[in-house]
Amino acid sequence: MLCALSKSSTWHEIDLLKRPGRKEGSNPVKQIEVFGQYALHLQPLKLMEGRRTLNLSQKKLEVLALIVKARGKTVPKEAFLEKVWQESFVEEGNLTQTIFMLRKTLGKLPDGGEFIETIPRKGYRLAAHAVGKHFKRSEITGERRSASTQMSEEEQFRLLVDSIADYAIYMLDYAGRVATWNAGAENNTGFLREEVVGQHFSMFFVPEDIESRVPDREISIAARRGRCVGEGWRIRKNGERFWASYVMTAMRTPEGKLIGFAKVVRDLTEPKRQADALLRMEAVLRRERDRLHAAAESSLDALYICEAVRDENGEIEDFAYTYLNSNVEKMVSIPREILLRGKMCELLPVNRTQGFFDAYKKVVETGEPFTREFPVHARDVTSEWLHVRAVRFEDGIAITASDITERKRAEQRAAELTDRAHQESFR
Repeated sequence: MLCALSKSSTWHEIDLLKRPGRKEGSNPVKQIEVFGQYALHLQPLKLMEGRRTLNLSQKKLEVLALIVKARGKTVPKEAFLEKVWQESFVEEGNLTQTIFMLRKTLGKLPDGGEFIETIPRKGYRLAAHAVGKHFKRSEITGERRSASTQMSEEEQFRLLVDSIADYAIYMLDYAGRVATWNAGAENNTGFLREEVVGQHFSMFFVPEDIESRVPDREISIAARRGRCVGEGWRIRKNGERFWASYVMTAMRTPEGKLIGFAKVVRDLTEPKRQADALLRMEAVLRRERDRLHAAAESSLDALYICEAVRDENGEIEDFAYTYLNSNVEKMVSIPREILLRGKMCELLPVNRTQGFFDAYKKVVETGEPFTREFPVHARDVTSEWLHVRAVRFEDGIAITASDITERKRAEQRAAELTDRAHQESFR
């Protein structure tokens, strides 16, 4: 539905985007409207939840300002179209969508209701529960809030920092001396607050890092770049070393003067040990793999390692080559790089026609090795006789193939000589 508002509109509500009682040319007054857990700053418009600024578009903020400043009174739809959309022709759905997104951002009141209520055929208003005991209004004239309010916030922040036990969070002065010390820092290092405050933070570094002036470099980098991030060995009160990740951030006044550093340190000793153990294991496996590779390449036999290829029912339908040593090319005319990209029965159909595929499949299913000597009649196989042994290897097989052509020829010649000698002895 299209809605429009002319300048002759009969809406006579207060102009909620202007400050009542303010004279033109007077000193600006920073106004904050507080409702529920939110604070709406009016100059410039922004919505805060504690220390966090909520990300809202300018239109949403202007709509919210009209509702909040009405303090429970109904704001007609015409007011939004005049004050926010400036009397232009807009779809009423724009306003409805904006209200929906605001409700989603604000969440629910303690009683489960919405912060923004719809008044049928009239407009929108701030819920009574938000206007009542949760709603407060304050005007601040550019001066800071009272010292009691500041102290309250500082105390809350200190309690928050002290409650974090997994991270060491502390502050340093511009020279690197410890100024604050939280419970997490005590847990991580074993040092009590009175033992470290006023001391240089290099006391937490291992001797070799102190000798290399690592603490000075951290301060220098943080001061120059704004922050310094890294990992390294640190030392506890009992002399034990631990691996820590850290972030050091420079703290400056609004004028840019360096006043100190904030440092957050996390103990990563156990993850470090696990990572180091994994690296050692990988090194051992790599050495073993290299040895096996060297042994496989120096072998006189051809070595095939194949992985089972299964259909959707889990049945083995073929084998894929995953490793072939160099001797394979002496027995098969197909290049090794082509074999490694293909499947056994597709590239060497002799495996299926002569029953080897079924034998290999049985090896995987039963774990029983397969051994056979046989003559080869296939154009892609250069050997005339092969001795093959297959064993199960994970979900596949490892096959060693020996070219026994010369032995078979020698055996055949010996058999022929024996037959000839027998024939001559009967003459």
